[in-house]
Amino acid sequence: MHVEQWIVVLSVLGAALFGLAAILIPIRRLYLAIPAVALLLILVYEIRMDRWEKTVSAAIRLDMFAEVPLLALCLAFGMWQIVLSCKRKEI
Repeated sequence: MHVEQWIVVLSVLGAALFGLAAILIPIRRLYLAIPAVALLLILVYEIRMDRWEKTVSAAIRLDMFAEVPLLALCLAFGMWQIVLSCKRKEI
């Protein structure tokens, strides 16, 4: 799979996971909804760029230098919020 396809897959899975967690964990709802929405925006952007890339003869995707770290940041932040909510339940 290409990097673009991995970005789409990780965005869909992350957005679904954080969206479901936001529904189930009301304490951290806002903090889980933020990365879910950001991942959905990354998903829409990546699908749009994938279609645009097919129409250009020499497409150089320099936006990947910002897109991949943003994806990693959203996934890490969302997982951190889930871990924090699990620790709060234990206390």
